[in-house]
Amino acid sequence: MRSVYFSILIAVFILGILTLNPGYSKPEKTVKISEPAIDSLTLFLTEFEEKLLEGARQKNLPGGAFVITYKDEILVAKGFGTRKIEEPLPINEHTVFRLGSVSKGFASVLTGMLADDNLISFDDTVEDILPEFQLSDPEQTQRVKIQHLLSHTTGLPRHSYTNLVEDGLSLERIVSRFENVPLIGPEGEHQAYTNAAYAMIELALEKQTDSSFTALLDKYIFQPLKMTNSSSNYSALTENYNVALPHLYNSRLRKRTSVPIRDNYFNAVSAGGINASAQDMGKWLLLLTGNYPELIKGETLDQIFEPISTIPNKRFSRYWPDVNESYYGMGWRTLMNEDQKIIYHGGYVNGYRSEIAFDKDNQIGICILLNSNSGYALEVIPGFFNRFNSIDQLFETTDLDSSRKNADE
Repeated sequence: MRSVYFSILIAVFILGILTLNPGYSKPEKTVKISEPAIDSLTLFLTEFEEKLLEGARQKNLPGGAFVITYKDEILVAKGFGTRKIEEPLPINEHTVFRLGSVSKGFASVLTGMLADDNLISFDDTVEDILPEFQLSDPEQTQRVKIQHLLSHTTGLPRHSYTNLVEDGLSLERIVSRFENVPLIGPEGEHQAYTNAAYAMIELALEKQTDSSFTALLDKYIFQPLKMTNSSSNYSALTENYNVALPHLYNSRLRKRTSVPIRDNYFNAVSAGGINASAQDMGKWLLLLTGNYPELIKGETLDQIFEPISTIPNKRFSRYWPDVNESYYGMGWRTLMNEDQKIIYHGGYVNGYRSEIAFDKDNQIGICILLNSNSGYALEVIPGFFNRFNSIDQLFETTDLDSSRKNADE
């Protein structure tokens, strides 16, 4: 599955710009790299890191980490800045951050994995699995499917009972309360971001598998991908020495200061309770861009990313000058950047900010993790894709044995 051209790049990036895993079976194809392509990719990664760090310094961000993937490789995974601004400790690629709503993509992909195993279906009716899930309209209750939970299109208004999630109530105590909320329309017609309703996927998966949601994450995602620094509970996060502390702006001191790690959203892991490092997010990106068909089928990923509802405003695409359409699939946003489909999600929780975006068709991905609340990562990512695409065009795929190819033709 690995490509020969990355073996060539090892020499070019020997100082650690690229992170590669040893060993691979001989591919049927190789990639012919011109010198301008090698030079352009080297220059791009160097310039991107320099600009990223310079921007972070200008915005006085405590620190962060980033990872870039291409095809079946983690090109670079690095940390920058400090874990705690009052006691400078360097961030590296293994430093753990909270992901916030980037956790939602894990829940939808996990559901897809279980669907591949015939344990659940996106078309299953929620009420059939969770009879306690009731809406104010009994007929609509009978029509709401798993895909409506994952696409925020149940008909519930925006952020219904998010306050209960943040107050720490269990999902079992929240699930029976939705029937008290007036609906904004029929299922599938309105996209209204709803953490509490989204998190009902945890109860559904647990009911279908007789296993906890956190155990399912470990079994289907963290362990197979060897995401050794990833977790979905408060204790694992706080007991990890290499964790970036969150920071908020202190108006009295007129600067960012560290704040304690809170235990919010660990009662609704699918909505915002996953923790991970940049290196682990690189492994996650490789799965999302189709490199692990043995874990999830490519067509299942496509179904998850397929637009379900239109996002009418420019809130999430305002930094993409060429985006003309924005949608929400299942746990993921879809931005049509001219002829390029960008799958994206951002997250914020407890003073942490995360952004992940990838082009599955061209297998390009990036994730940026920050230990402060800043939209800086969202500003950086669009330019990354526009520049990387031009470099990608310099790579030319050819057969190893051109004479055999000519004979076969």
